[in-house]
Amino acid sequence: MQATALAVAPDWVVGSVVRQLAALSAAQTQPFAQPFADYGAGLQRCRELEVRLLQLDKEAAELRDENAALHRRLAAADEAAAASLAAALEEARAGLARSEAQLAALYQKNNSLLEEVVRANADLATTRSALSSTSTELAQARAEIAALREQAASLAASLEAERSARVAAAAEAAAALATRDAALGDSKRLRAENGVLVRRLVELKESEAGRMNELNRMHEELLENAVRMKREAEMDRQATDLIRQKAVAAALAGAAAASAMGAPTAGGPGGGGGPHPHGGGAPGSTASVMISAAAPPQPTQTHQQPAAPAPSVPLPGTGGGGGGGGSGPSSSSTDPLAVGGDASGEWVTAVVPPAAAVSTPATAGPAAPLATAAASVATAAASSVLGAIPTSLREVMGLGARPGSGGAAAGGGGGGAGGAIGFVPHVHTPYDNDPSLTPPEHRFPSRLPVRVVPNGHKGGCASLAPQVPGHFVASCGADRAVALWDISLLVGPGSIPGGGAGASTCPAVLLHGMTGGVNDCGFTCDAAQVLAAGADRSLHLWDATSGRPRHTLTGHGGPVTGVAPSPMDARLAVSISEDRSFKLWDLSRGFAVRSVPMTKMPLALAASRDGNTLVTGHLDGSVFLWDVRQCKAGAAAPLMETRDSQQPVVALAAAAGSVGAGPDSGLIIAGRDGGLRVWDFRGGASQRLARHPQFQLGTTGGTGKPRCRLGVSPDGRLLAAGAADGSVWVWDLQAAAAAGGGRGSEPKQLRGGPGGLCAHREAAVAAAFSSDMCALVTGDKAGGLAFWAME
Repeated sequence: MQATALAVAPDWVVGSVVRQLAALSAAQTQPFAQPFADYGAGLQRCRELEVRLLQLDKEAAELRDENAALHRRLAAADEAAAASLAAALEEARAGLARSEAQLAALYQKNNSLLEEVVRANADLATTRSALSSTSTELAQARAEIAALREQAASLAASLEAERSARVAAAAEAAAALATRDAALGDSKRLRAENGVLVRRLVELKESEAGRMNELNRMHEELLENAVRMKREAEMDRQATDLIRQKAVAAALAGAAAASAMGAPTAGGPGGGGGPHPHGGGAPGSTASVMISAAAPPQPTQTHQQPAAPAPSVPLPGTGGGGGGGGSGPSSSSTDPLAVGGDASGEWVTAVVPPAAAVSTPATAGPAAPLATAAASVATAAASSVLGAIPTSLREVMGLGARPGSGGAAAGGGGGGAGGAIGFVPHVHTPYDNDPSLTPPEHRFPSRLPVRVVPNGHKGGCASLAPQVPGHFVASCGADRAVALWDISLLVGPGSIPGGGAGASTCPAVLLHGMTGGVNDCGFTCDAAQVLAAGADRSLHLWDATSGRPRHTLTGHGGPVTGVAPSPMDARLAVSISEDRSFKLWDLSRGFAVRSVPMTKMPLALAASRDGNTLVTGHLDGSVFLWDVRQCKAGAAAPLMETRDSQQPVVALAAAAGSVGAGPDSGLIIAGRDGGLRVWDFRGGASQRLARHPQFQLGTTGGTGKPRCRLGVSPDGRLLAAGAADGSVWVWDLQAAAAAGGGRGSEPKQLRGGPGGLCAHREAAVAAAFSSDMCALVTGDKAGGLAFWAME
């Protein structure tokens, strides 16, 4: 079955399995190489000891032979000495006997006998000296025998030690053999388990591939649905704009034709003007119509080609199409779309000469009343034309106007106040809040979030980073993952329905591979790769499109707390770590090109917009400036060091284009106490934002090494920061610079929860604006995320 699985498996799976088996075989055989080598060395040593033992046995035999010869010589010497002594004694006894016989017989020969005695004594002394010399030789022989015995004892001890060593070597060899047998058994068992694991791994890979294919299919379907919905929304908006433009053009053409011909229009008795401030017969009145802000104002001309006015067919809720206004109400007082317009509309006015311009003393004449009447007729004609042409898809589909907006004509000619002014109520559509219709320089976060994800990252969110260019925002946290959120599917007209605080929202892409919490993340400047810094002392690089890992960057000696991809070079990135250093990484090859030590603990990191300057914020409140080009060349000294506060610098953010800063040298510096300031690190200008007494900056990382992430809009106009109470504070930097710290520089506080509560359960620690200025994303210490639409 394993062979069949490998046969049908892809080549990369087979290659991966083969490499894993080779690595496993090397790992299993490596522990036995040294014991076998030691065993061979022991056998060689044993053979050498056996040869040495044979030599020692031979030497011991020779010594035994020498000892036996010495014993024989000693015995012969003892026997010779005893024989000579016995002979001498016998000879002495014989002489003494002879002397006694002679003494007894020959006392007369005393002198001769005494001489013989003297000679005998002399011979005795000689014999005694010879005996003494023999005794000395015997002692020397005994001493030599004792030395030989001691040498034999040392040889025996050495032999015994050799025998003990041989026994120990044999025991070690036996233990090694037993270990080898056990290892062989373990190896067989591990091989069997490895086969089972390989089969299970293949099955898991196959099931995972099936699940990934299903997820990819679902993702593609979601993307197709989102694109289709966005296209339908755009087509709907364009159709609505086209209908409204045609209505305005027809109204203006009818008004101009009526004004040019001077033909009176059938109206009620109240045609001279009703109580409404925009009555059709008022002097100097103009034909007006209110259209959606989505449609740009069309230029109008005083002179139009004559056109026959359309039949006067009043719209529901606009009153009659007569020439004047009665006293009847034109709409319900509770409808925000009543006469007078709402905040989402614009007034487009047909230019009609006012009555005052006609009745000037220099030009006054008989035609003045006629001009006034012509103005009233033009207004009535515009009202009649607008009443005949639909101005929204709601009217085209025959759905009518909003409930409660119908007018009750009480004046002459069936015309109410709405009919007199020619006002078309604006019908709200789901696309009125489309942020793409509002210029980016006028957008501001909404008061309520459009979506809230309570558990975006289990354990807490650490950082956010927008994709520039692109529509993704990356988030990371303690769950060891990086999530990519598609803003186009979460916020805006093309978003998937079902948003809100209780909706289930999932990221578009989820990147795994870190073995510890993720402290920071960012996109490369080409928006093609995602880089993350982790507490496991490494950085991971993924492909932003496919989610496949590209490189794992290692080399830091402590947790990596910040990362900043170069804004100009997609192959370069900078990271800081708790090992008090920052590294320059070559992302194309996956290794560090330079490591620069620092004397102080870094907490924050930012790169200038031109990518040539690096800024680091530290625990003691100091800020260092580094030249990236000099660091690449090997320099290890900062360009400048400044320290304006004793509080730790918990966040840095580039703010190019902000008021008071250069085009690529603006920097936002945030202190632990909540103090924020805009600093031009090249021009030297510094502007402190007015602190609010209720604002306390939200941070993560504990009290010893706090940090957070500030959000700066792409144009440098808005600054967003999270607060410790879970709210989000947004500053308008341009307004702050213009007000000089006055009331105009007050920040806006966003809570977003019911009853004035905060959308975030804990301190908000990260914020980021999307690159298209459609959304603001915020994250908190509990792992929750909030998406705020830009309006």
